[in-house]
Amino acid sequence: MEMKKILLICASLLLAIWAGAQENSLLWKISGNGLTKDSYVFGTLHMACSADFRIPEKVQTALAASDALAVEVDVSNPKNMTLLQSKIAPKPTFFDSLSAEKKKSIDSALVANDIPPTIFDQVSPAVAISLLAIKGFDCASMQDIKMMENELKNLPEASGKPVSELESATFQIDLLDSLFTAEDLYQYLTSMVDAKAYTKDLVAAYFSENLQKIEAMTMNTAFLSGPKQEKLLDARNQEWLQKMPDMMQEKSFVFAVGAAHLVGKNGVIQLLRDKGYMVTPVKN
Repeated sequence: MEMKKILLICASLLLAIWAGAQENSLLWKISGNGLTKDSYVFGTLHMACSADFRIPEKVQTALAASDALAVEVDVSNPKNMTLLQSKIAPKPTFFDSLSAEKKKSIDSALVANDIPPTIFDQVSPAVAISLLAIKGFDCASMQDIKMMENELKNLPEASGKPVSELESATFQIDLLDSLFTAEDLYQYLTSMVDAKAYTKDLVAAYFSENLQKIEAMTMNTAFLSGPKQEKLLDARNQEWLQKMPDMMQEKSFVFAVGAAHLVGKNGVIQLLRDKGYMVTPVKN
């Protein structure tokens, strides 16, 4: 092979490595494709303990430059709180398919997480699963938890700006209900995974803006494989991409969605590029 071709191949490889290194950012600028003003997509963690929590200055800058904020669901909206009340009722037959031994194992695992087994007499399995996820963050108290979307809304840069939703609160809780069977809950609670250690690693990856590690930790796991990954991430990304172009033509937005929605061939970043937008990482 002649030297010129070797040099070109080496240069291409170096460029690919360099470009990959640039892909680690939680904030991405959306431009081109007829937009008159840039919009942004920001990958969130949804929640974190106050000691870990922070919103990068670049996100505040993007929000100041934008006309509006869009989130998956505005959980602080009183209308949504009312809707959710109708969706959190217990499901008395949820565990009927499980053996007595498996039910006992679930009770033991709940007690080990300081959650009374009677919780399923009070709320739906989806609510209980959400509570388990919150426990994984190991915050000092419930009051110590910071909700990313709420904190974004409360920033001075967001003051007076409209907040749009990409989907409904009832859709989200119905989705969670449809993804978890009683057997899934049993496997989750009795697995050898240390939820607190896993969550600690995920929080560290998130606040270091390591999208590759976030992707490795959240994609193609035992739970997020096949149809479930398609339902929880891919299908929703596609639905959002049906709405985002018209929204961006009307106003410039900061779209705040879970960081796992950004990555992969079916992630929001790639889907926006597939539609012709220029999507570039915003560095500090």
